[in-house]
Amino acid sequence: MFLFYSDNVDGQTISIAGDEHQHCAKVLRKKIGDQIKITDGQGQIFTAEITAIQKQITICHIVDKISSKPIVPKLSIAISPTKNLSRIEWFVEKAVEIGISAIYFVHTQRTEKKSVNLERIHKICISAMKQSLQVHLPQIQSYKSVNELIENVGSDYEQKFIAYCDGPTDLLKDILKSKINTILLIGPEGDFTENEIKEATTASFIPVSLGDSRLRTETAGLVGLMMMKYS
Repeated sequence: MFLFYSDNVDGQTISIAGDEHQHCAKVLRKKIGDQIKITDGQGQIFTAEITAIQKQITICHIVDKISSKPIVPKLSIAISPTKNLSRIEWFVEKAVEIGISAIYFVHTQRTEKKSVNLERIHKICISAMKQSLQVHLPQIQSYKSVNELIENVGSDYEQKFIAYCDGPTDLLKDILKSKINTILLIGPEGDFTENEIKEATTASFIPVSLGDSRLRTETAGLVGLMMMKYS
């Protein structure tokens, strides 16, 4: 099954535009009357019949709809962008394939890359979601500091962890409680400052270890997600 993505739904009409339109009309050469599968990234898959192909948009009539339950519990990673953005993009792709609820980019005092192209990250998420035949697009947000992250999303999670080097001894998977909303905070390769760790622990983030190896930021994010997903 090939999935297209669109959140442009109006009654029984759904339209695809941009790269999705180009792939449908130009690459796959779909025609009026063909049926395609479209997800809105919110848990729904539409069977839709193409009714018009215009220069910038493909318009479809919704024939059928299948709804999938939301991902429970909510499992999220807050992570510092890496200097080499291809590495953090790799993390995003793999995290979406595994099944993540939200990815928060956190700019810490030691973060080397001070900006993230959220539009590009969104496209990577869509591609990974479709490739893995998932129907839930993760929330993507960027925060200027650890404190700003805490203020905006801290109350959304019953279980909060912060992973850093040379301190925590409890392995994440050993103290993790399943079936509740969980967030893991991953710092830059220069690690969090003492003040940032204090801010997080004061806000009930529990210090944890991800193992004996010293991991790159994007590897730590993936290891942490796997522990949360499958422990």
